[in-house]
Amino acid sequence: MVKKHVYPLILTLAAVGVVYTFIGSTNSQGKPGSATKYVPEKARAIAIPKPPLKDTMVLSSIEQDESFKIDSFFHVLSKNARFNGNVLVAHNGKILYEGSFGVSNYKTKEELTDSSEFQLGSVSKQFTAVAILMLKEQGKLDYTDTIQKFFPDFPYKGITVGMLLAHRSGLPNYMYLCGNVCRDQSTLMDNQQVVQMLIEKHPPKYFPPNRKFDYSNTNYCLLAAIAEKVSGVPFAEFLRYKVFAPLGMTHTHIYDKNDTIVPNMVTGYNANYKKAGYDFLDGVVGDKGIYSTSEDVLKWDQALYTDKLVKQSTLKEAFTPHSRWVNEHNYGYGWRLTIFDHDTLVYHDGWWHGFNAAFMRDIKGKNTIIVLSNHVNWCINQSRQLLTMLREESAENEVMGASPKTAAN
Repeated sequence: MVKKHVYPLILTLAAVGVVYTFIGSTNSQGKPGSATKYVPEKARAIAIPKPPLKDTMVLSSIEQDESFKIDSFFHVLSKNARFNGNVLVAHNGKILYEGSFGVSNYKTKEELTDSSEFQLGSVSKQFTAVAILMLKEQGKLDYTDTIQKFFPDFPYKGITVGMLLAHRSGLPNYMYLCGNVCRDQSTLMDNQQVVQMLIEKHPPKYFPPNRKFDYSNTNYCLLAAIAEKVSGVPFAEFLRYKVFAPLGMTHTHIYDKNDTIVPNMVTGYNANYKKAGYDFLDGVVGDKGIYSTSEDVLKWDQALYTDKLVKQSTLKEAFTPHSRWVNEHNYGYGWRLTIFDHDTLVYHDGWWHGFNAAFMRDIKGKNTIIVLSNHVNWCINQSRQLLTMLREESAENEVMGASPKTAAN
């Protein structure tokens, strides 16, 4: 899910260094004193990145300045807005900044690390979309195929794969349906059971197919079910062997009905610091369910600049506006699209069971911002403010002839 809300500016990037200097001289209660850390945290600017993911070149002076500003920004966000999570900012695949703020579990006080795995929530949808694109390239389905091609008894006519990808199906929310009619909520459901429930219960659709945009998890639950039907393997297995393994995403896992073991899984907390539990809907994937690290998400980000998974001509469909939802905001296939600095910003947010995430791809500027949190707090949306700084200073870097190398994959 995505929180449609704009938060006020905490501070301008020009002043953030001054504010950080002041905060750095306070104690854990925010009072002037020693340089004791004010929250449990571990943040660092990468000077000599570690191989194989990070480049071995030392950051330029401009990049070090960027890194300091980013570090200052998130320290203030942690102090003033209770941000708890991991951050990674990169340019052209090179990590400019990587930091961990807070703990993975408030009870044990165990600190977050760069191997901590967070639930991505709706950021998972882009993986589902690319899975569908992969199957399309293989000639196993098309955007114009109706759901009946895969599930003949499906009662809602005229809904295509393309409509599911762009959230234009008009289908009812499976979460509401299952929550109301499922008597046994002690065991995890799976996607095929959701399909069967829609067939049997046939709740009324919200509107006729393709009439308008309506963001719904049902669409991506069905897409994952279609991918299972077409490929002949569980969706988690498809992603594991076709996406995660080829890209070296060794810290990325899917929590589903068949496998609830996620190494390095952190605990999710609601806004009131209450531990968020799991329920029977956690077995449904495609709309959510992927756990990953910031470094693995960067590997995914960089792969999307290549033909490793699908051809760039195919991927272009995912970044093409297919469904406008308000003003200059649009939706592609698994990605939200909006105008930024006279260009299209490709991004998605996520929210599920105590986790929220923000993943932004400034394709024109080759900038990547990844923010993963295990304490629901929409302050993470403010990280978009960094994009202007990154573009401006990247342009300055290029003028000075300090264009960085790309990350090794």
